[in-house]
Amino acid sequence: MRRLLTGIAGLFFICSAGFGQEVLDLYPDQPGSLICWSETRTTPRPLRIYYLKIALNTPDLEVITLAGEDPDGEGPAESQLAQPMNMFRKFQALAAVNANAYSGPSGDLAGLPNWREGHPVNVHGLVVSQKKIVSPIESKRTPFWIDAQRKPHIFEPPSVSLAAEAVSDWFSPLIVDSKIVPDPSDQALHPRTALGFDHTGAWLLFVVVDGRQPGFSEGVSLYELAQVLQSQGCAQSINLDGGGSSIMLIREPGKDVRTVNSPSGKAHRPIPVMLGVRKSARF
Repeated sequence: MRRLLTGIAGLFFICSAGFGQEVLDLYPDQPGSLICWSETRTTPRPLRIYYLKIALNTPDLEVITLAGEDPDGEGPAESQLAQPMNMFRKFQALAAVNANAYSGPSGDLAGLPNWREGHPVNVHGLVVSQKKIVSPIESKRTPFWIDAQRKPHIFEPPSVSLAAEAVSDWFSPLIVDSKIVPDPSDQALHPRTALGFDHTGAWLLFVVVDGRQPGFSEGVSLYELAQVLQSQGCAQSINLDGGGSSIMLIREPGKDVRTVNSPSGKAHRPIPVMLGVRKSARF
């Protein structure tokens, strides 16, 4: 079902320096509780930006970490690469984006271009899926976690047992207490994935920016990415894995899963972890 933001009582809004588009209502049982929209910008360069927003107080929706299977039990690998759509269907998600970065089980990046579905990996930073620890806390990786009361948090939890679901950043937090963290002098442009939430923790926003596609969408720096999230009202935000892994998947009512953005490699890269939304198992 397609709905415009008009009439959603100010709960959600589009603040754009480009061309906003129609909003998809992904859960019409509770109108406005899970919405997706995109934006086209022409300055400072061609950009396509995709947004996904969930009202965290919606009782029949839940944030869920989608994690690949552990391929070796007590062995060095924590997860394995999986096709995003397969992971999406397995967890019966309504929407999801890629999350943590990863490397080989020993921490190396050897053979990265040839990594394939089923490849064992070490996931960087905390990952908790349905209260199960998939990957432990890692220094220099900032966790994002949801507690049992559906409140969002960034930074290390006092106890990992408090995290019902968790993923971790790559490289840097973006916004901490409404202040942008990345250095504006860093102008490296890449495809990006990020998440953020408002100062009350009422909603959670996912953002994917396409990149490495001249004339279509050329990517953003971390500082610019933080500005995008800040313009949407985020008070806390972290950067997730990006590059060829950046992807946003949704499932509209009565339809199959589809890719919203345009991945830079023109194909889905297998990944070990996603963060998404699904109908709660209690409903």
